Amino acid sequence: MPAWKKSIFVNALKARMIQENRTAEGIIAEYTKLTETEKTEILADLS
Repeated sequence: MPAWKKSIFVNALKARMIQENRTAEGIIAEYTKLTETEKTEILADLS
């Protein structure tokens, strides 16, 4: 996944975690078009 795309997802997850008071894992599960590898990359950058 390109760095710019990963950055967008990381920022979106951070914002949604704050606004919706949810976990990153719960939110990222809703992104059905992402592969498991992409989800893992995003979650790794989030921490």
